[in-house]
Parts: sequence; structure tokens; C-alpha cells
Amino acid sequence: ISLKVGEELFIEHATLLKKHGAAVVVMAFDEEGQAATEPEKVRICKRSYDILVNRVKFPPEDIIFDPNVLTIGTGMEEHSNYGIDFINACKKIKEQCPYVKISGGISNLSFGFRGVTKIRESIHAIFLHHAIVNSGMDVGIVNSHELLAIEDIDEDMRVLCENLVFNKIPEATDDMLERTTWEKACLDAKKKKLPNPRKPRGRIVNKPRMKFPCDDFVPRKATAPPAPSSDVAQNATPNPYLNTKLVHPKIVAARAKSTNARDGAAICGKAAGWSDLKIDWAQDSSTYPANFPHFVRGRDSVRNYMCDLLQSQIAMYDGAMGTMIQNYGKKNKLGETEYRGERFADWTTSVKGNNDMLSLTMPQVIKNIYLEYLEVGGSNMIGTNTFSATTIAMADYKMEEYAYELNYAGARLAREACDEVTAKDPTKPRFVFGALGPTNRTGSISPSVEDASMRNVTFDELVETYFEQTCGLVDGGCDILIVETIFDTLNAKAALFAIGEYLEFSGVDIPVFVSGT
Repeated sequence: ISLKVGEELFIEHATLLKKHGAAVVVMAFDEEGQAATEPEKVRICKRSYDILVNRVKFPPEDIIFDPNVLTIGTGMEEHSNYGIDFINACKKIKEQCPYVKISGGISNLSFGFRGVTKIRESIHAIFLHHAIVNSGMDVGIVNSHELLAIEDIDEDMRVLCENLVFNKIPEATDDMLERTTWEKACLDAKKKKLPNPRKPRGRIVNKPRMKFPCDDFVPRKATAPPAPSSDVAQNATPNPYLNTKLVHPKIVAARAKSTNARDGAAICGKAAGWSDLKIDWAQDSSTYPANFPHFVRGRDSVRNYMCDLLQSQIAMYDGAMGTMIQNYGKKNKLGETEYRGERFADWTTSVKGNNDMLSLTMPQVIKNIYLEYLEVGGSNMIGTNTFSATTIAMADYKMEEYAYELNYAGARLAREACDEVTAKDPTKPRFVFGALGPTNRTGSISPSVEDASMRNVTFDELVETYFEQTCGLVDGGCDILIVETIFDTLNAKAALFAIGEYLEFSGVDIPVFVSGT
């Protein structure tokens, strides 16, 4: 990307790359064109760096600048300093833009001497040596098969190359052209003779890299994982838990199309005994004493609390709903009729095995499982019964439209269980992890052994279903989001992308965990 397209589009490009977790190569262009001189290269790269780091919050270590390697030895005086300008600019960019990398395509440098590989590669070797060792260049794009080390260059050729690269004398280009003519004559002569053996390279000498102030740092103990770049996450701003105030169009649309909005509490809340379908979960700030180990929603930061908890004691997370539901079924009747309940008695397809559905039809069973994890197991944190509560997974039961409600109910039941147990011992607050499962389709793997390129779901479809799931979980009162049981990294990326979109739209800080398998 580059500033050639203007700041607004540049920021848009960078923001999208950041969301995808990609590094970025920034070309030294701006609205006025390509940077050719040292001051222009430094100015454009510093401007790009300031926008990326300060405005986009792009990690500086993931920025790669390409300050434009341009052709020297063309006979045009204005091109004579292009080599030394690049080398000097590299050092200044690294000094002014901590942690960035610098790259460049080296073949441009010697384009005027094309056709004579020895000349071109000798120029490249001199240029790369000084750019890397003296100015901190990180990456040179080269023809590795032909690449020469500086030790491989004859002394007279080295002098010619240094005169040309550093523009030491006015005759540098003419001298190199004369040498090029001689090298061509040698090539013609060798066609009639046996080739000379290549000179031994000898021992490779490792030379120290150029160091910058940012390379000298004292390691310090990490007390928290890296936080997202949003201000609320960086400052650990407490989540207000006032979800009625989250009115971004995409969040509102997810709620509006839900069965909660269509059927209301009379139907959706009947089995659980809910008279309303509230989505605000803030507590009065005086509910429990201030400071760790007590916690009050809306007053305290979940992010800070988790960091304090995990540094001070062994904490337990649980919520394997499938096994607990199976155990319940061994002792109690749990067949098709029980899964359907009163509400879905006439459902057109078989629903036995749809464990997430039990949050709607047998909510007390699910809540009791939550309570077992909290009271018997002693868990600090529990995952919600929402492993398959996505439109994609619910398609197996023709229940796609219930995705939001399934997540809301699964999270609310967990919220109620956690609050009941916390009230008995406020020194051990319990937290709800809203679980986003992997779905029964994969973005990276073909479902067909005959066609490896085939996919039965797209990245955008995964993002859409995970966004709706996130809305339901947060509205149901979860404290933290967890991307659960990851076996496909592209699915996980889609889930994290959707969560990132939700956090951006909502402007709240909700910590995110990932459980990989």
C-alpha cells in the first residue's frame, strides 16, 4: 500500500490489513508521486509510519517500508545519487521509525547494465553490503542463483562499484561502461575455451548488524497479554454492560431479525420463567466492596480482573456441555420429546442431539449443569451451551432463525447461575465465557476427496454467522468471549474477525480467549 491513493484510502487499506492480522509493505509514494531523493524517502516513510502507528494503531514491527531502489549509471546526472540516497535513507527511516523493516527490489539498481551478470551482481553486492551492515536494511529481493558476496569481487571491480554506488567521482558511470565492454569481450572469448573455475569463497565472516536505540531494551515481566489497539482495550475501560445503548446498525439488525424480537418474552422466556428479555446487565457499584478479589459489572474492568486473577492463583474454566448432557440422559429420560419441549412439539425435523436447543426447551437442566460446574467443580469461569448455536450448524435442524435466541438464552442462564453463586461468596466472582463453536463446515478443507478446491462455506458467511452469535452472547450477559475447539484456523480467523467487528462497532472492551485443539 502507499499514500499515492491519499490518506483516507491508505488508512482504509491499512485498517483492513490489520484486521486480517497481516504485515504491510508500504511503498515510498505519496500524492505527488515516487520518492527519489533521500529527504523524500524519509519524509514519506515517516508520514506513513505516523499514520499507521498513531492513527490505525498498526503494530510497528509488522511494517515493511520499500523506499524505492532506483537505477544508477544511466548517464543522467540526476540519477547518480540514487544508490547513496537509498542507503542513507534506510538508516534515517530506522532511526525515526522504530521496529520497522526495510525491503527493496535490487535488480532496478543495475538495470542500465543488463546483459552482463557479473557487472550487475558486483554492483548489487556492494550496495547490499553497505545498505545492510551500515544502514540496517532487512530484506533485499535478489536473484539468489547469481548473487555474489562482497568477498567474491575483485579489488578493481570493487573500486568501480563503490565509485558508482556512492557517486564518488564524475567518471564513475563511464569507467563502469568501459569495464562492461571488456567483460562482454571476455564472455565471447570464453565460448572458445574451457571455463575458469570459480574462486573459493573461503570462510564466511559474520558481521554485526546495525543496531538502533529501539534494539536496546531491558526485558520486563509481562503482567498482561497484548491488548487490542482500541482505546477502551488499551485503557482497560470497564464494560458498562448497558447493551441497549449499543445501536450500531449491524447490531440492531441482528437483534431485529431474531426470534426474541418476533415472539417476545411470552414465548421465548416462558420455559425459563423470564418476564422480559433484558439485555442490560450492569450492577450497582456498591453491590460488592471495591478492589480485587471483588468484582462488580460496570464498575470494574474484566480485563484487569482476569490479569490479577491469573497471576495470583490457579483459576479453573469449564463448560463441556455435551458430556454433562449425556450424563443427565443416562439418569433421566432425554429423547426426542424432551428435546422438542412444548414449544417445538410439532417441529418438522428430528432435533434429538441438538444440545444447544435445550437452553430453550429444558433451561433448568442447562442451568443446573452450570451450577454443578460452579458449586461442585469450583470453576471460576464457565462456557455457555452455545457450541453449535450458529445459523450454519442449526441448518441441520432447520433452526437457523433461532441462532440469536439460542446464544442469548445460553448466556443468560449462565449469567444467572454465576450471579447466584457469586452472591454466596463475593470474594470469588464467577464469569461467563460466551462460547463460539467451530461450526460443522470448514473454510480451509474441501468436503470432497475428488475436488480439493471445493468449499461448502465462504469466509464472509462464517463472519456473518459468528457476528450474529456474538450479538446474542453479549446481549445474554457474557463477560468474555471464547473461540472454542479450533480445528480449522480459517474458521477461527473468521470468528475473531467477527468479534473484532463487534467490538469496533460497540466500542466496549470484552476480552477474547481462543481454545485450540
